[in-house]
Amino acid sequence: MKVFNTRVYIALGLVSLIATVVLGASMIGLIPDRAGAIREGRAALAETLAAEATSLISQNDVARLESILNFVVKRNPDILSIAMRTNGGDVLVAIGNHDTNWVPMNEVHSSDSQVQVPILAGTQPWGQMELRYRPIAPAGLAGILANPLVRLIAFVSIAGFVAFYFYLGRVLSHLDPSRAIPGRVRAALDTLTEGLLIIDRKQNIVLANEALAKLVGKTPESMVGLQISRLDWLTPAGSALPVDDHPWTRALASGGEQGNGMINLRDATGAPHTFIVNCAPVLGSGGKAAGVLISLDDVTQLEENKVELGKAKEKAEAANQAKSDFLANMSHDIRTPMNAILGFTELLRRGYGRNETDAKKYLETIHSSGKHLLDLINDILDLSKIEAGHLDVERIECQAFSIAAEVVNVLGVKAKEKGIALTFAVQGKIPESIQSDPTCLRRIITNLVGNALKFTQQGGVGVVLRFQQGTLGPVVAIDVTDTGIGIPADRLDSMFDPFTQADSSVTRKFGGTGLGLTISRRFARALGGDIVVTSTLGKGSTFTATVATGPLEGVRMLEQSQFAATGPDTSAARMRWRFGAKRVLVVDDGPENRELLKLVLGETGLLVSEAENGSVGVEAARREKFDVILMDMQMPVMDGFTATRTLRDDGQKIPIFALTANAMKGAEKQVIDAGCTGLLTKPINIDHLLKTLADLLGATRVEIDEAPAVTAGAVAEPAAVIAAPIGAPVVSRLAAHPRLGPAIRKFAGRLDEQLAAFESAFAAKDFAELARLAHWLKGAGGTVGYDEFTEPALKLEQAALAGNADETGAMLGEVRSIAARLVAPTEPVTA
Repeated sequence: MKVFNTRVYIALGLVSLIATVVLGASMIGLIPDRAGAIREGRAALAETLAAEATSLISQNDVARLESILNFVVKRNPDILSIAMRTNGGDVLVAIGNHDTNWVPMNEVHSSDSQVQVPILAGTQPWGQMELRYRPIAPAGLAGILANPLVRLIAFVSIAGFVAFYFYLGRVLSHLDPSRAIPGRVRAALDTLTEGLLIIDRKQNIVLANEALAKLVGKTPESMVGLQISRLDWLTPAGSALPVDDHPWTRALASGGEQGNGMINLRDATGAPHTFIVNCAPVLGSGGKAAGVLISLDDVTQLEENKVELGKAKEKAEAANQAKSDFLANMSHDIRTPMNAILGFTELLRRGYGRNETDAKKYLETIHSSGKHLLDLINDILDLSKIEAGHLDVERIECQAFSIAAEVVNVLGVKAKEKGIALTFAVQGKIPESIQSDPTCLRRIITNLVGNALKFTQQGGVGVVLRFQQGTLGPVVAIDVTDTGIGIPADRLDSMFDPFTQADSSVTRKFGGTGLGLTISRRFARALGGDIVVTSTLGKGSTFTATVATGPLEGVRMLEQSQFAATGPDTSAARMRWRFGAKRVLVVDDGPENRELLKLVLGETGLLVSEAENGSVGVEAARREKFDVILMDMQMPVMDGFTATRTLRDDGQKIPIFALTANAMKGAEKQVIDAGCTGLLTKPINIDHLLKTLADLLGATRVEIDEAPAVTAGAVAEPAAVIAAPIGAPVVSRLAAHPRLGPAIRKFAGRLDEQLAAFESAFAAKDFAELARLAHWLKGAGGTVGYDEFTEPALKLEQAALAGNADETGAMLGEVRSIAARLVAPTEPVTA
C-alpha cells in the first residue's frame, strides 16, 4: 500500500545513497577517526610521563614526580587519576582517587579509559605508570549516538532529505503529467461531468479529473501514481472485477479502442455506480500503446430507471392480465343471468307461460337473475367506493346472532338444493347486542357463507358465532368452515386481492368476480376487525371474520338457547308499512312519477302533495308544513339542487331526499353538498323507499290479508293488454299491479306529447331541451316499469349533452321504435 507520495520516496532513496557513501568513506579512512586520535594522544601522554618518571625515579626525586603528575591531572580534565605502582604492587605516588577509579588489568593492552605503561630501572622492570581516563563515549545507545560518524550520517540524512524534498518538489512539478497540462485545459477537464483518467503502460494513473476523484473520495493530485486496479471495480453481480477483464487492459494489449462497454465502480460511500466506459490507447514510439485515455460516463440513474421501468412494465402487464381475467369473469357472470332474464322474458312475451304456476316460476327466475346482476354491480361499486376512501360505516345497536341466523336461513335453501348441510351454532356466550353496522356485517357473513357453499360439493358448511378478546378490545368472531376444494398454501395471502380466486380453473368451474373477499375484509377492518383464512388443499377451509363489539357495559352475555328462535320471515309478503297522517311533498316534473309515488305512499296512509318543478316545490314548502320532501334533481324552471339550497337558506330543516337517475360515483356527494338528507335512485326501489321513510318517520308494520280486497259487485281480472303493433310488444313490468295501472296509463298517454316535444327540439337543434326530455324519459319510463326506455334514453341524453347530432338522431329513432310498440294496461273490467 502506498503511504507517501512520490517525492518522499525519491528523497528517501537519495538520502540512503548519500549515507551509504559517507559510511564507505569512513571505512576506507577518508573521514578522520576522532576516537583513534584521542586514544593515540592518551598513549603518547602516558609514554611521556613514563619516561619522565623513569628519570626521576633513578634520581630518587619522588617529590618532583608527584608535582609533575599533579600538574598533568589539572591540565587534563579527562584524566581521573594517575599512580606509580611498583612490581610488588605498592603505589609509590597516587594523584586523584586512584584506588576507586582503577580497575586491575590482567592484560598488557590498554583500553580507551585505562592506560598502563611499564617503567624500567636501567634495563630491569621497576613498575608501571597507571592513568585512568574518562570514557571516550558513553556506554550503550548513548555511546552509539555520540559517535561522530553516526552524528555525521544522521545530519547528512536529515539535511539531505529536507533539501532533496523541496528540490524535488520543484523538479517534479515540471515532470508531473497532470501539471504539464495547461491550467485552462485542466480546468476544462474538471468541468466535465463524466470521469476522465489517463494511465501509463504499467496502469499507473497519470491524470484524473475532478469528477472521478470526487466520486472515489480523493483529490486529483493524490490519485497520480496510483494503480488503477486499486480502485474498487465491480462486475454487474457486485463481485470484484478481474484485472484481465478491465477494458483498458485489453486496450493496452491490443493497441485498439474499447468502446461503449459497461463497468461498475463502488464510490467512497460504498454505493455502486454504473458507467459506460470508452478506452482510447495513447500511442508511443514504435506505434505501441504507451498509455490509455479512459472516459467514464455515469449512467447509474438510467440503469435504475431501466430497472424500475421493467418492474412497472411487469406490474402493468399483471394489472392488464387481471383486468382481462376480470372482464372475462364478469362477461360470464353477467351473461349467465342475462340469458335467463332474456330467455324467460321471451317465453312470457310469446305466451309460453301456459298457466299461472309456469308464469310465476318464470318471473321468480327473472327476479333472482336480476338480483344476481344487481349484486354484481353493487360489488363493483362498493369496491370503487372503498378504494376511493368513501366507505362510511355506522355504529348502531344490532344483534349479531339474529343477522348470522338470518343469513344462514336464507342461504339454507341454496345448501338444500346442492344436497349439503348448512349448520349454525353459538360457542359459549356472546353479547346480546353489539355496536356495529348491521348492513356491512350481513354482507360479510353472506359473502363468506355464499363462497363456502359455492366451493363445497359434498359434506357441509358450518357457521360458528363466538366472543373473544382481541388485541384492541372485545370482538365477535364468525367462523365459516367448509369441506370444499381448499386453497393452495401459496395462494392464501392473495385471496383477498381484487379479482382473485385460487386459479383460473376455479373461475371457469365456479364463476365469480373475486370481489367478495376483498370487500368483506375491508368491511371487517372498517368495523374494527379483520378476516383471516386457514385451509388444506382438497379438505376445506375456515374463514374467520371478526368485528369490534363496541362498549359492552350493561349488555347481557347469552347462550344460544337464550336467543329467540329465528327463521325466515315467511310473513314478509303479508306485511305492510303503516305511517299514519304524515305529509310528503313529491317534487318531480314527470306526472307519472308523481302519480306512482302518490299511489305507493298513499297505500301506507301518507298524505302526498305534488309539485311539478323546484320553484313550485319551494313555494309549497314555504306555505305548508311537510314531514319529508322527495326532490327530483333535474327539472325545468328550477332544478332540485337549486330548490334544496333555497330551502336550506330559508332555514328549513325538513328531510329532503334526492330522486335521481344518476347512480354514478360522486352523485351522492353532490346531493349531500346541495343540502339533501340522502339519495334515492331511479327507477325507484319501492321497498327501499318505504324502509327509508319508515326509519325516518317511525312507521309500523301491520299484517294484511293475502287476497287483495275486491270492491263489492266487482270482479278483479288480470290486467289485460290491448293488441300490440307489429314487432315485440313493450309491456310494463308493473302492469299486473292493479293500483299502479293509472300511473302507467298516464305515462303512456303523455308519451305521444313528449315525443312531439322531442321532434321539435331536434328540429331546432335544441340539445339542452333534448337532454332534459331524455332525462325525464330515463327516469319516468323505468319508474312505471318500461325499462326498455332506460338505456336508449341515457344514450340520447349523453349524445345531446355532447352536441352530437348524428348520435342524437339515431337514439331518437330508437326511442320512437320502442314507443311504437308500447302496450298500456287496460282498465279493469267490473261486473
